[in-house]
Amino acid sequence: AAEMPARRRTRSLGRSRAPSIVVTEFCDGKALRYRADASSALKADDAGTMFVRKTACFAFLRAAFLPAGYPASVRPEYFTFQVFDTVQAASSYLRSILTTSAILKASGVGEGAASPMAAAVAWVLRDGFGMCGSLLFASLVGSGFDENVKEWRLFADLINDVGLSLNMLAPLVGDDYFVLVAALGATCTTICGMVAGATRASITAHFALRGNIADVSAKEGAQETAVTVLGLLVGSYTFAPLIGDSVGLVWFAFGALTLL
Repeated sequence: AAEMPARRRTRSLGRSRAPSIVVTEFCDGKALRYRADASSALKADDAGTMFVRKTACFAFLRAAFLPAGYPASVRPEYFTFQVFDTVQAASSYLRSILTTSAILKASGVGEGAASPMAAAVAWVLRDGFGMCGSLLFASLVGSGFDENVKEWRLFADLINDVGLSLNMLAPLVGDDYFVLVAALGATCTTICGMVAGATRASITAHFALRGNIADVSAKEGAQETAVTVLGLLVGSYTFAPLIGDSVGLVWFAFGALTLL
């Protein structure tokens, strides 16, 4: 008769739900999980080193690319904005590979009869006109960047698309107009960089909720660096070899990335 209550208690514990994790302790490369059983007593079990490695990897990525205290330290729309911004940056980087290849080929790079000095002069003139155009644009509208920040950020993306398209079209207009069209393309892409940089400060201040503007800006730079490295690897070892010298594939890829 004395054993009956014990059996009932055992069955009751067997039907109870799994003990919940109260706290996890990390020590010497291992994780110990402390669970509370039905009697509220703490019991420890070994969570294994794999859990520690995954946690450490996740913590590193979080510290490298997200502001401290995320998500409470930034606005709710921060993550969505960064996702779209990252996709746009990757698309622009891959398209720049195509446009740079087109400009270099039109400048005579790779042709035995072409003059290296002529190609260098054409490249310098293109960049020089682009810089002068961006300076003129900044002198005309620079004071208005603090107003309508979203519209200016959208303008930066659109003018970048125009510039990259002009760079793709420059080799098709002939030698007489190549430098002019390429210079206009360089001007547009330079204006994009200037406008995007001017509006970034306002956008960063908007997302920072705890006065952590420097931290948000630093993580923005880290994200851009990661996208650049990823674009370099994908463009060099996958994108460029896959497309090759096919004109049709080059324009198809450029159009698809522009729509993206």
